[in-house]
Amino acid sequence: MFHKIVSFFCFIIKSKNEHGVHSPFVFDLITSCFYKKKGKNDLTIFLNYKKQLSKNTSLLEISNFNFMSRLVLSHKIKRSRIFKDSEISNKRARLLINLIQYLKPKNILEIGTGFGINTVVLSSAKRNSKITTLEENEQVVIAIKEMFKKNTFKNLKFLTGNFDITLPRVFNNNTYDFIHFKGSCTNKTILKYFESSLLSIDNNSVFLFENIHSNKESEKVWNYIKKHEKVTVTIDTFLWGFVFFRKEQEKEHFIIRI
Repeated sequence: MFHKIVSFFCFIIKSKNEHGVHSPFVFDLITSCFYKKKGKNDLTIFLNYKKQLSKNTSLLEISNFNFMSRLVLSHKIKRSRIFKDSEISNKRARLLINLIQYLKPKNILEIGTGFGINTVVLSSAKRNSKITTLEENEQVVIAIKEMFKKNTFKNLKFLTGNFDITLPRVFNNNTYDFIHFKGSCTNKTILKYFESSLLSIDNNSVFLFENIHSNKESEKVWNYIKKHEKVTVTIDTFLWGFVFFRKEQEKEHFIIRI
């Protein structure tokens, strides 16, 4: 926790808004997407799903076997704790919707379905995008699929199993415009998945990484990604890190308040 507080303090000192950005591409992304005013961006589907999830005792019970269940004692605390750890804020959901609507990706990959909250945001943002979401826990996927039937999400493909097995399958002869690396991935595996994913990108592909400042190791991973020879532009928003591969852009790193 202390590390995260110090990192946030450093972030505030170094961060800028659109007025400190001289790249036309990044300036337009910030003004037209990150700082887009509320309006057509509808969170109704996202909020309804969160409400359903908070009441879904069976799904929360399925996930009680993991390490979080050992941190608490009562069932009531377990439910609230697990749901809280999986939750994405309304602000972050709005940003993710804005991003998908701005980038208009046709082929999206989500590494780590979790409780499907981010999956719902991705799916509702652009209904004609093809979304492949990977999850290692088969029981959770079965429960989530039942919930998704109620919301008529038709642009989703679930793939269950160990990521070391499923990732090579999805990367085989496929190109992804947008890849979301969930915060549930460890620092060690993030680098491995990042390297593997570079085989399935094009000039306009975008990567989204979560929790890039959660600890020293996660910051080392983020710094490695920033320096990678194929990466041209990165944007650090503290909780999320965005990676671009546009060859027409000069290599540059931005720290942006949102």
